Amino acid sequence: MSTTSSSAAALRIECRTHVLRNGMRVVAHTDPGAPIVTVHLMFRAGSRDEAPGRTGLAHLLEHLMFEGSQHAPKGHFDDVLERVGGTNNGSTWLDRTNYYVTLPSTAVELPLWLERDRMAFQLPMLTEEVLELQRGVVMNERKQAYENRPYGLADERLHEMLFPPGHPYSWPTIGYMGDLERMTLDDARGFYSTYYTPGNAVLVFAGDVEPEQAFALAERYFGDLPGGPALPPAPAPQLPPPPRQPRATMDDDVSFPRIYHAYAVPAYGTDDWVALDTLAYLLADGDSSRLQRALVRDGRLAQDVDSYLWPTALCGLFGIVATARSEIDPEMIEEVIRRVLDDVARDGVAEDERTGAINRVRRDHVGQLATVEERADSIAFAATVLGDAEELNRILATYATVTVDDLRRVAAEYLTADRAATLVVLPKADEDEGDDQDDDERDEEEVRDAA
Repeated sequence: MSTTSSSAAALRIECRTHVLRNGMRVVAHTDPGAPIVTVHLMFRAGSRDEAPGRTGLAHLLEHLMFEGSQHAPKGHFDDVLERVGGTNNGSTWLDRTNYYVTLPSTAVELPLWLERDRMAFQLPMLTEEVLELQRGVVMNERKQAYENRPYGLADERLHEMLFPPGHPYSWPTIGYMGDLERMTLDDARGFYSTYYTPGNAVLVFAGDVEPEQAFALAERYFGDLPGGPALPPAPAPQLPPPPRQPRATMDDDVSFPRIYHAYAVPAYGTDDWVALDTLAYLLADGDSSRLQRALVRDGRLAQDVDSYLWPTALCGLFGIVATARSEIDPEMIEEVIRRVLDDVARDGVAEDERTGAINRVRRDHVGQLATVEERADSIAFAATVLGDAEELNRILATYATVTVDDLRRVAAEYLTADRAATLVVLPKADEDEGDDQDDDERDEEEVRDAA
């Protein structure tokens, strides 16, 4: 990384942090530009905190949390917020679960009362009846969004290839169907009691609220609650071993083959993660990017190509996805992707490519941080995953220090052929055109892939 800063001013999200006696971290980001505020509550409790055989528990519990608490029965949460012009939602991911409300700043105490009730008085509402209802909802969601959706199971299969069995990122956040069927009320109650505590939470105020006001409100509504059981420290980020199964194919109800190419890379927040994020933009963002030219614009092999880097805590996940054109052999696309990555690792990139990639990163950062709701989410995530909300500003500033040497080095170190997992999703063969021999050959290939 270079110590020379970019001529453009770094993005910066000003905030202050206060820790309550029970361990809850409270972060305030003041923006008086509009009379609204986002109250964002994030728990360090995601699918990575589940155990094999109980996958999907974190996401299922998120659903249960919207079924009403002891003093705010089902429907009351939404009703009272809508009356004051507020909106709310929640989500679950690998490293966290979050709940957030955006509403006029004059009503800022309302979501605090509601979230206090969910944190302190949810257990009486976690009943067998509620569990069965939401179990069915989640199982139906899995069918619609994954099992019955074109390419819907590709990411799940890719993670199983990339990470060894038992790794917290090897299973899907929504969980496996069999695990969802076996989930018990004790599982849900135990997860809630362990993770939904002030000591495991980050509370963010973003918008038209002063820090001292935010800290006083947090103390009023949450300061008397017990901190909860002591949790072991988060595992240190570590790269998993190279995939045991580097390449596989799967059939699906799709019209065109799609290639998924992934690597486990350094964790979110590290300098190398920032360099890899910049490289992802250089490779596939914009018509002039390397993979767009090689596969779409000039090569005419793929209909589309994209690259991404997940901001995950135990390690990052760098991916490339390309959809083949009709009659194009997917292996041709795999070869081009490998060649482009090897070219970067061997010969590096030009300075104008680096500058363009950083400018596009900054463009997206500006868009992603445009609203107080989005800023609250980014602040909460940095505080939850990295332990300090100020880490967000360090990461934003680090992009300007990425050099062409950094980009070449991270490509050579992390995006190597032996660390790649490649999944090819193929259209199901037309039954009228297939025969028993074709089926036998396909079965034999799948057995070899799984070995």
